[in-house]
Amino acid sequence: MTKAMEIVPSSELQKQFGRYSDEAMIRPVGVSRNGRVRFVMVPVDEYERLRRRERVAGCAEDLDDETLAAIRSVEPASECEDAEARLKSP
Repeated sequence: MTKAMEIVPSSELQKQFGRYSDEAMIRPVGVSRNGRVRFVMVPVDEYERLRRRERVAGCAEDLDDETLAAIRSVEPASECEDAEARLKSP
């Protein structure tokens, strides 16, 4: 889905559900309540695609040498070191 999400108040969704359910087949439709988006309507195939992308554990042995070398060469950012120090202090 490449089109920007349309945001509609929940009261408007209730009045024109058919219109917005059709629109959700083209682009995401955010449904707001009290000015805050509470949920997003997307087609079921998009929802299922997103569900498949959930994290899946793998083994380091399954990674190629180039990927392993890239992982080994990563240096933490200074913000990470600060966070680590805060976690260790009582």
